[in-house]
Amino acid sequence: MVPNPAIGNTLMGYEPIVDRARKAIAMRITARGRAGAAADLTGLYNDFRTMWPEGSIPVLIRNEGNTLPSELVELESSRQVWIEVPVVLAESAEGADLISHLHRRGFVLVLGGRPSAALPGNLLPSFRMSIIDFAEDRRLRDTVVDRQRAHHRTIPYAQAGVKSIAMLKRSFDTGAVACIGWPFDDALQHAVPSDSNPDFGTITQLLSMIERDADASDLEKVIRRDAALAYWLLRYINSAAFGLTVEIQSFRHAVMMLGYERLKRWLLLMLMTASKDANMQPVMFASFRRGLFMENLVGEENEETMRDEVFILGVLSLLDKLFREPLPQLLEKLYVPDSIREALIARTGPYVPYLGIAESVEHPPDAQLADRIDNAFLSIEQCNRALVKAVTVREVAAA
Repeated sequence: MVPNPAIGNTLMGYEPIVDRARKAIAMRITARGRAGAAADLTGLYNDFRTMWPEGSIPVLIRNEGNTLPSELVELESSRQVWIEVPVVLAESAEGADLISHLHRRGFVLVLGGRPSAALPGNLLPSFRMSIIDFAEDRRLRDTVVDRQRAHHRTIPYAQAGVKSIAMLKRSFDTGAVACIGWPFDDALQHAVPSDSNPDFGTITQLLSMIERDADASDLEKVIRRDAALAYWLLRYINSAAFGLTVEIQSFRHAVMMLGYERLKRWLLLMLMTASKDANMQPVMFASFRRGLFMENLVGEENEETMRDEVFILGVLSLLDKLFREPLPQLLEKLYVPDSIREALIARTGPYVPYLGIAESVEHPPDAQLADRIDNAFLSIEQCNRALVKAVTVREVAAA
């Protein structure tokens, strides 16, 4: 693996940019150097330009601070890699010149923050969208009449700082095209019990694949994306009806033990209780993304069994929130390896360091991330490459 200097020296955390349909349209990655140093945005952009897969959702790079390096204009631009421009920079004459230059060179720019005054009209086409914090959005404090009289914003905008489904709905009703992150805990708190059941679309897709006699490995790829379905599958295969006391090492293993006909009958039963709540879709996908990140973090140099186990660990690690039941109770009837059970219940064992890293990258990088990477005997570059692989996977599986 050829080292990438910027990727190897930058702490990163991600947040999905989620649209009205509850699908991620881009990933916002906040970059920070070690020990509080500024990230090398030029090097990072160049690394992402070469690393980011074609056809995946775009990445928005957010560098902490109020500047952009002028050296960016010397790079080849990419439509897949966006740059978040601090609003302070856009309000200065020097910054406006740099922004215009980058726009002419084909860079995709996003305005980070609400300007204190209207920006020059010739600068507005430079921005793909803007990001406005919920607390700073004056429209959200206006009356209906005020909003009807107000001019439409020239730049489409995403809302940051959304902490509840009610805030989210208000943001979309007021004109936001997306939100940064997702009010995970609130979505779970207000979901009715059936909303935490497997996704309706996932089940119908699996039934269609069984009819076409799809390969077990292809079925596994779909099952892995739905935490609730994965959990109930493990519960079912470990039930008294089967009389099995074996550890399931992967979801492919579970499919092969079950057989297609029995899997089909079980899926038809699950279809009756499937969740259709759109607000739960980003929650369900978050568990898949965590499992995928941990699987990539372990790396292909380790045996397949270990990679499968950390993936299952990542998916199951959010079940207590998804089902609003204690993990020991949820795992009571599952025969999973001790390494998974210990990590989930006691936070002990060989997989705990990987779980800690996953928790640290699911928002702007926290103060513990660097130490957690070191304690897992990994490099920052290994962590970042695993993150890129995980967040570039599209949320809708191919049928």
